[in-house]
Amino acid sequence: MTTPTKDDGGGAGADLARLTGLLLFEQRGTDPGAGPRGEPSGAAVAARQDPWLAPAAALAAGEPKTALALLDEPPPDAVGLASSCPSPLSRALWTAAIAMDGAWQPGGSPVHLPPAARQAQFAAGPGFEAAVASVTDPGHRLCAHLAGRVVPVLLSSRTTLGLAMSAWAAQERAAAYGARADWDRRDLSAGLREPLAWFDGLYEEIAASRHQEAAACHLLLAADLRVRAGDPGAAQALLRRHERRFATGSHATAGLAALLAGDWELGIPGAAERCALPAAAPDPQALTRAHKHYQRADAAYRAALSRRGRAAALLRLAHVERLRGGLETCGETVERARELAVVAGDGACAALLRVHQALDLIQAGVPSRGRAGRAAEPETEAAEEVVAWAATAGSTSWLRGLRQLVLDRSEFWGGQGDVVRAKRATFLAERLWPGSGRSDGGANARPAVTGGLPAPRVYLQARHRLAGIVLTDLEQQDLLQSVVRSGERGEPPALADCLGLIRAAKNLHDQASALRDPDVMAAARARIELALRTGTDLLADVEPVNEVLGVLASDLASCAAQEALFRSRRSRAAGLETEADRFARRALDEAERIPDETFRSVLRCAAHVDLREWSRARAEMEAVESRLSAVQAAALWLRLHRPERAAAHVPFIDAGPTAGPGDQDPPWERAAIRADLALARGSYGPAADHARQGLDAYEAHQVRLARDALRASFADDPVVAGLYHVAVLSALGAGGPDAAAAAFAQAERGRAGFLHALHALDAAGTDRAARAAVKDWLGAEVHWSAEFEDHAARLGGREFPPGPRPAPAGTARARAGTGRAPREDRRARIQDAERALNAAEAQVRRLVPAALTASGRAALPDAAAVAGSLPSGTVLLAYHLFDDTLVGWAMTRRTLVSDRRTRWAQSMVAAVRRFHSWCSSADGGRDGEADGRELADLLLRPFAALLRDHRRVLVVPPAMLSLLPFHALPWDGDVLGAGHEVSYLPSASLLPRLRRTPDRPWPELNALLIGGPATDPRHGLRTLPGTVAETAELARLLPRHRLLTATQATRDRVLEAAPDCQVLHLATHGLVDELAPNRGRLSLAGDDVLGIADLLRAAHEPQLLVLSACDTGRGTATAGGDVLGLTRAALITGARHAVVSLWPVHDRTGCLVMTRTYRYLLEDPAGSLGSALARAQRAVRDLPRAERDEEFGTLARRAGRSRPGAPAGARSWEAARDSGALRPDTDDRHPYHWAPFIHVGI
Repeated sequence: MTTPTKDDGGGAGADLARLTGLLLFEQRGTDPGAGPRGEPSGAAVAARQDPWLAPAAALAAGEPKTALALLDEPPPDAVGLASSCPSPLSRALWTAAIAMDGAWQPGGSPVHLPPAARQAQFAAGPGFEAAVASVTDPGHRLCAHLAGRVVPVLLSSRTTLGLAMSAWAAQERAAAYGARADWDRRDLSAGLREPLAWFDGLYEEIAASRHQEAAACHLLLAADLRVRAGDPGAAQALLRRHERRFATGSHATAGLAALLAGDWELGIPGAAERCALPAAAPDPQALTRAHKHYQRADAAYRAALSRRGRAAALLRLAHVERLRGGLETCGETVERARELAVVAGDGACAALLRVHQALDLIQAGVPSRGRAGRAAEPETEAAEEVVAWAATAGSTSWLRGLRQLVLDRSEFWGGQGDVVRAKRATFLAERLWPGSGRSDGGANARPAVTGGLPAPRVYLQARHRLAGIVLTDLEQQDLLQSVVRSGERGEPPALADCLGLIRAAKNLHDQASALRDPDVMAAARARIELALRTGTDLLADVEPVNEVLGVLASDLASCAAQEALFRSRRSRAAGLETEADRFARRALDEAERIPDETFRSVLRCAAHVDLREWSRARAEMEAVESRLSAVQAAALWLRLHRPERAAAHVPFIDAGPTAGPGDQDPPWERAAIRADLALARGSYGPAADHARQGLDAYEAHQVRLARDALRASFADDPVVAGLYHVAVLSALGAGGPDAAAAAFAQAERGRAGFLHALHALDAAGTDRAARAAVKDWLGAEVHWSAEFEDHAARLGGREFPPGPRPAPAGTARARAGTGRAPREDRRARIQDAERALNAAEAQVRRLVPAALTASGRAALPDAAAVAGSLPSGTVLLAYHLFDDTLVGWAMTRRTLVSDRRTRWAQSMVAAVRRFHSWCSSADGGRDGEADGRELADLLLRPFAALLRDHRRVLVVPPAMLSLLPFHALPWDGDVLGAGHEVSYLPSASLLPRLRRTPDRPWPELNALLIGGPATDPRHGLRTLPGTVAETAELARLLPRHRLLTATQATRDRVLEAAPDCQVLHLATHGLVDELAPNRGRLSLAGDDVLGIADLLRAAHEPQLLVLSACDTGRGTATAGGDVLGLTRAALITGARHAVVSLWPVHDRTGCLVMTRTYRYLLEDPAGSLGSALARAQRAVRDLPRAERDEEFGTLARRAGRSRPGAPAGARSWEAARDSGALRPDTDDRHPYHWAPFIHVGI
């Protein structure tokens, strides 16, 4: 154990030796005491020992609260050591306890400390050094020095060094990444020198005691501090000094030396205790060396009879196995270590190992069984045990450090795209805090959490910005409430609450900037103003807060310019180019108010680019170039078509650190810059290589996200879209006979995002329970996404569309009338959605875990396979659009040709929007016709010869052109649909899948027909007699049908009947919000709706799914090539054919088109659905108005409806199915009347 002084003898000498050994707590040579098996603390045993040994044992156990409780008890008048130990030792033990409770973390992690903790080293009070010097017994004087000075200074030094090294690393990374040398270069060396001087200054007193083990331990710990300060050479010099002067033969000291040597092999000291995983794969040789050191430590502590030391060695051996991927061995070793820590009475080590076990179980995806058999995630019981220990016996700061190491792991997993594990780790971190109160006067206030919801950063790391924004907003509101409640109690608000409120405002602005939503940006401005008022009123005299408030004030000044820029882009995407230019000019004017010169120039550069003012944009870039990082500068110069200027920054990027998980700039962003640069230089081979490298990294990351909603959101990234673009153009540019096919395959790779969900269902095979689990999971994801879309819409001031809203049974919204405030109601609804998604995901993990990592890109068909799947007489037209380039392909069974054009993507999208707007309203003016002719020249004219020879056309549009009705484009003196049968697909890769089995005869199929639901009048939706006539006629045509109309068309009845039907036809109101695609729904009877989640659960691979309602084919196009909405959901259900609408459907003509489609389908069993729909559209288009009225009247009378002489307001059969006003019928052949429906399929 330890070496007693020469004057010690008998029991007193043994007590002094034990006291010294306990206070050398980093040496771990003395076990604090054994408690009952299964309890983490040995405090009960310690309390029965000598009154000074008991608090020392509690400190060695990592239980400062127990030590403080013992020290508060009056010592006996004369009992053993107490008679010779005056108050300085008591004060020293008390100081050590205060320091360990406030400034001690696993591995010495650099957690920011509250003021009370930072002052811990001075807690002994003035004159303490003189008081120590007055202790006559050298052994007692050493103990007072160890407790009152060494312990608090060591803890403070570690924390200070950790913070300094973090700041140093941030500066070094910025410099290596391309920041220029003249920016803020603060000298951080003092932050490294001072802690070393603090600790070294304590050695003289230890040397004077002639206690060899204390001196040896001090040198070892000083060496460790130098490694933490980034100076391993100085550490080695101290080690050599230790070996020369202190060859004591102490097993415990040898164990400490081996532990530290192993820690240094793993990189930053303390990594094993923090259970830290490195961004890059660890060096196998370093792991081997660390393993040997830890084995030596285990052997040394075994010889020292120290179970506490062995627990520390086994903890580290387990971490080596964790880094090697040996999770089973790691788990076994952690359990052995925990058993030893419990027996030794080391409560802190036992708590740490309990948290390690929870993280390992999360890593393995293993749920546990809670007490009394209740289901629980492994983190639940771990947190309960650890928090109970910390609140009663242990250390507040140790618990804070445990929470931080879990958050660090959550961030690591989130950076890798593993949101499922990251979220579970965040929940564990949230639970690692005692209740919701404050135990230290507010300084250690519980970090803000959103009431049982995951922390915003979990979803921000996955780039689900809506979720991050909503959760951040809830977090800020919670913090504001806490500040208000403090004021109502007459108390000053907690600093943590005020800082959290300010931080939340900053995060909200950053995410609104990334989302590029003008409405959310306007909301962010209001939140920043609130935070500034709070900070100015309450924290004006806190200097660090003033700096943060200055940054926030700069953000506020930028909000107006950003909002104007984002409104400009929204207007341009809607085809309103004059309005877009006006907003862009406003952004330029508002930018003059931005105090940050760099951001002001970058924003002005972006506005000039949108206005196509290239010379002005480049002038702004030249002014700001020196203040940008290499990545930013290179990307902007490439955007400005100056690759030679971008090339100058690439060496700085290459010299920077390798991007890893959690890196602000993911690895594919650097690859994208190199790929763009190579393409601009015409180096197609290197461009293709860089694009492939970036896409491989991105796609691997995307698959790890596990959830379809997160994958779709993550794919909405212009950088990724640019990589696919380079892949397409480099394949074309390489030339050769296979160039068109190679480019086609790359374009399809970019469209494959939604195939992830289809492959998740494939993973379930034919097992009904497994398929049901996957569909429930996908449905739960949609509902989860819809909740965030709903809250984000309200945050941005957008109203929900008319009609009822989805409210699945059992959710918070279904429990209406609870009296909750809006904030609590929002939280409850999101909690319900989170819980439902977690439960569904757990079921998938249990039944079909492969569904979680199913990839739509695993086996994409090549161009030859797609061509071989085309029906005879069909030409496939596929397009790729990005930046200034349009690429088109025309494919038949025997040929594949490509065409490349230069056209600004935003201008083309605007033309599509104007043409769509013209089609969707009969009085849309003549501008749309001109846009239609221009679009036909761009998209159809290059393939005129093939269109002449092929009557059937299958269109695969780029996501941003998904609203374009190709069948209504002007062509050959008429419209394309007049002479061709046009169908659509989101991806050509679906062709082989859809052609696997032929259609069954339509009369043999079970059909569910929904028409004219009796929606509650308070929702403001008009009745639709056309839908009643439509479904009544279909019921007459389809012998095996079930018809639900009026009050019978409830959600429960639809969900009950749908699974057994191969034809699902819903004719009702469509309630679609293009900016919130997961909120799309169809109205049913009463308050019921059929949402996308319901559709996914109810439809079981139907042969035909018809959504005969308004705008059901509209969705949100992402930069990743996906279109989110009802059409996507229809395909995920496995539907072979879907019919959806691109604009509001006139109730009368919608009825005529649909009934004729089914009639033609049944008349010609060999005909296709696309042919039947095209034939019906042509027939209705050719009908004079009088004949349309007559045909509709016949159908209405057959359905039991007649056209009464009702007032104009009641003429609902002439209303569009979105309840909007009827447009005047100026031209009966206008696309508005006959062309809203499209066929999705082949």
